[in-house]
Amino acid sequence: MSEHIGVIGLGSLGANMARLLAEDSYAVHAYDLDPARTAAAATTPGVTGHSSSRAVAENCGLVLLSLPQSQAVATACLGPGGVIEGAARGLLVVDTTSGYPERTKEIAAELATAGVRYVDAAITGEEGGAKALPKRALTFSVGGSEADVAQARPVLDRMARYVFHVGPLGAGQIVKMVNNMVSSAAGVAAIEGLLMAAKHGIDVRMAAQVLDKGTGMNFFCKHPDFMLAPGFEGGFQLGLMTKDLRHMSEFARRSDVPALVTDHIFHLFELFVREKGYVADILRQVDVMEKWAGVRLDGTLLE
Repeated sequence: MSEHIGVIGLGSLGANMARLLAEDSYAVHAYDLDPARTAAAATTPGVTGHSSSRAVAENCGLVLLSLPQSQAVATACLGPGGVIEGAARGLLVVDTTSGYPERTKEIAAELATAGVRYVDAAITGEEGGAKALPKRALTFSVGGSEADVAQARPVLDRMARYVFHVGPLGAGQIVKMVNNMVSSAAGVAAIEGLLMAAKHGIDVRMAAQVLDKGTGMNFFCKHPDFMLAPGFEGGFQLGLMTKDLRHMSEFARRSDVPALVTDHIFHLFELFVREKGYVADILRQVDVMEKWAGVRLDGTLLE
């Protein structure tokens, strides 16, 4: 296999995408705004580092984006030295960013004037995306035309356990926003309930098992070590989840859907970020809720 694939954005997800695809004998062309990340990716055999998004596009028929938000996507695709400057007609952009669907459609429309096609392929996983990708166990929620998704699918399948084509362009990101809102709300509820159990001397692992085998099943009850192991990291930033929840809140209003739970969870995550900082790991929400409850999940009372 000698297909040339680009990866723009080399954080924990993008860097692992580049590595896995190179292991599968794709010729990978990589770029990140941080030259150190680009250099680190280029140490993997089969990965060539570049100095711009334009250079990546010039060498590839398909480009994966793994960026923090829609503005970064717009810059990488449409800004100086961007994809649009180097793309041949027919280039396919596969955007794995948790972006805002309406902005994604705008970016795709501008790229289309240069003959560039676009698919949104938002990422999640049964253990979260960061934990799932090294195991090639991602879940992709994909939006785009039948033909474009069919072209992207062999590459996505290399990294995924599940690939769902959920609708037209933007639909993948809508489903990802819904996923993150539901996951966040269920997670907060699980932590809150299990803190109550801990305060009454109940073994939290046992309580989590009951929930997992009952109607209270959720991510944290299936993976209690994510809550209970001191300093355990989920591999996603509190601030990025807060950004996703803000998008969900805005999109609910544009869709004329009441955002009763979404707004509440969004504001809670704003408080978590205020306590721990934007770049803190997602699981530091547990620390904040333990502080508020005056007890740790292991039953230790806090002063």
